[in-house]
Amino acid sequence: MAEVTQRNIVSLQSRERFRVVGAQPEPVAQQCSEDLMLAHGEGCEAAFEELVRRHQKSILNYMFRMVRNRQIAEELTQEVFIALVRNAGRYQPTAKFTTYLYTIASNIVSKEWARQRRRPKLFSLSAWWGGGQDNDSFDPLEHIADERQNVERGFQQEEITEAINEALRCLPEHQRQAFVLHRFQELAYFEIAEIVQAPVGTVKSRIARAEQALRPYLEQFREYL
Repeated sequence: MAEVTQRNIVSLQSRERFRVVGAQPEPVAQQCSEDLMLAHGEGCEAAFEELVRRHQKSILNYMFRMVRNRQIAEELTQEVFIALVRNAGRYQPTAKFTTYLYTIASNIVSKEWARQRRRPKLFSLSAWWGGGQDNDSFDPLEHIADERQNVERGFQQEEITEAINEALRCLPEHQRQAFVLHRFQELAYFEIAEIVQAPVGTVKSRIARAEQALRPYLEQFREYL
């Protein structure tokens, strides 16, 4: 920690030497996420707030597709940003911020999957009366819905989203993770490879197998996908 602190001090001193007199700091909304994380490590609360504003919804969507439970997804999303706070002083922009962020998120998801496997499977009566539907009715796309869409398109989107979320249940965890990171979070193969610590070829194979497994479930929505 002392070494990191000293390096930060040197960095700050270098910036001071080359700072233009009278120059105003760049607004946080215009800074890239890597610079925001560095600023957060130096104690800038506004930088962290912007990171949360910028990435919270996408992380929540990712978490929900991984665990299929809204409450757990929200809790895991909070854990991700708590981890950002804890690691702020050690952060170095050696990769894209999204790679760094989803690496944290994926590690947290893996721990949650391990916890779920250790939990005893309890029989629940709530499903018989529809009491268990609240968790599964959450639509991750609600955060990015276009208000200009007509009612018919809105229903189609909801139906497609629910079908996709249900279909994801059939995938092995490693295939689901790679598929969601690529298809929904729009990460490149090499980024996913860094996140899941697997060769690029393995990532491509997992995604291809996931697409093949999902195809029968989503055939009726082919024209929309």
